[in-house]
Amino acid sequence: MTEKEIKDFVKERYSKIAAKEDSSSCSCCSETGVDRIIQQAKAVGYSEEEIKSIPAEAIFGLGCGNPTALAEIKKGETVLDLGSGGGIDVFLAANKVGESGKVIGVDMTEKMVETALENAKAGGYHNVEFKLGEIENLPLEDNSVDLVISNCVINLTPDKSVAYREVYRVLKEGGRILISDIVTEGHLPDEIRKSFQAWSECIAGAMEKEEYMETIRKAGFGKVEVIDAHFFTEPGLDERLKGKLISIQIKAIKTPSDSGFIVKSENNDCGCEGPALKPSKTNETSEGCGCSGETILETPEIGESEGCGCEGLSPETTEQIEENDECSCGCGGEFPDESLVENPKEPVNTVNNSFLEDFEKFARAMGIVNIGYTRVNPELVNTEEPIYTNAIVLTLEMGEDIIETPPGSKAQELNDATYKKMGNITYALSDFIRSQGFATQVAHPYGSMLNFSPLGQEAGLGWIGQSGLLITPELGPRQKISAILTSIENLPVKTHNAHSWIPEYCEKCGKCIRACPEKALIERKTCCGNKEIEFIQARCIGCTQGCTYCIESCPFDEKGYAHVKDIFDRINARLKDRKN
Repeated sequence: MTEKEIKDFVKERYSKIAAKEDSSSCSCCSETGVDRIIQQAKAVGYSEEEIKSIPAEAIFGLGCGNPTALAEIKKGETVLDLGSGGGIDVFLAANKVGESGKVIGVDMTEKMVETALENAKAGGYHNVEFKLGEIENLPLEDNSVDLVISNCVINLTPDKSVAYREVYRVLKEGGRILISDIVTEGHLPDEIRKSFQAWSECIAGAMEKEEYMETIRKAGFGKVEVIDAHFFTEPGLDERLKGKLISIQIKAIKTPSDSGFIVKSENNDCGCEGPALKPSKTNETSEGCGCSGETILETPEIGESEGCGCEGLSPETTEQIEENDECSCGCGGEFPDESLVENPKEPVNTVNNSFLEDFEKFARAMGIVNIGYTRVNPELVNTEEPIYTNAIVLTLEMGEDIIETPPGSKAQELNDATYKKMGNITYALSDFIRSQGFATQVAHPYGSMLNFSPLGQEAGLGWIGQSGLLITPELGPRQKISAILTSIENLPVKTHNAHSWIPEYCEKCGKCIRACPEKALIERKTCCGNKEIEFIQARCIGCTQGCTYCIESCPFDEKGYAHVKDIFDRINARLKDRKN
């Protein structure tokens, strides 16, 4: 059972539902007759008044909740509905946003989109739009919607993490989600998990509740909260499923990067800015920062500011992390391009979404975790001038064996093997691109052409911590980075990076500094009492002995990105409450 097979089955079934060729019943998705449809809609939360306010043909009786009832939709907002079907939630939301707002429905079945468009015309709706597309690759711009709703659809996709990352991408800062979905509590039989029919009935793809919540957090969302939940049941439900299916309504927020943690000091004469966070002299905050028992407010590194009164590092901390070698990682060396396919003589320079989708699937199948796109800043070029400035940035996870092995020949052997693996994968992906008529140039992960951590930051994959390493939601600081420079001019470059809060957290933690046995990370004070970190490349034994102490000690590796972000947000909120 492959992802494509699942999608094809689901698509076929819902196409038949749209064409009214499927009269079968399915868990949260029943449509056996008009009366049954209306009763099903009422059972999951739609009022009779709401049902009467929209075109009757928009109601299929599909869903497990009423996201529009709890989403607090405001006039003038732009709302996106994932898996919009016949348009029931789109039209209900459209009634709330008014003529000054807009509601967009995305569905992967052509017949559903056609039906929704007909319903919109019949209902006289001018503030709605329906698009054909998949929720794992939404046909919308970054930061373009205020609210995303969905009704029993995300559990139909095999890769929910990709779907939620897409949702995060299209939401504006401070935007929110209200998702109705089915989750599980307890084991589901393998027979059901492997059933195509059960997939299309919103059952086989359902995740355990906590795993589902963590998936949302890992996508970058904050304040993830279940606001309604009840056991799902219906006549004829398989006895093995009773008490194991839960209909939930989840809300969460795309936390703005400028979440109020940085404020300008009133007595600031030098122009620096520092965080509002002050060292606590009490024990009232028991929640840790992820630093194994330490609290952000009580770490010994946090001192009262001196001089101008400002303290801490601004998001520009990364510019103060200096590397006094030519190489971005301390390894260096020239690596001849080992791509097997030659560059085309007349390379193509524009690409379509279909190709990028195929490329990303191929890359992930080979073990690549993160893929980002950017243009190479000349300041990030160390040695060889790149032929192309359009970059595809890739990350690969460093294995637990490297982290657990102390510095020495064995650790270095494991480290080199990972670099080699990453290089070989990058060459293979370069060949894939070249075979389609595009030109490439490989920046080997062990090479010295580019400064990889800042490149990954500019691609929106994460942000650089005090160690000088890129920290990402998926891998924390535990990754190798490479890049493919290409002739493709229209790569989907992100203009916003949601991870700029990381330096402020790192400045309060400092565990990587204390963990470095060679004192390669030196903390010093600036003229106005701030702290900055200098990275002394010559002392680092990461690439000569495979040292990973700075990674092993990092809370982003130990506790995970979502945990650290949650603690950061809660402490920030508490401090703002105190100030008010």
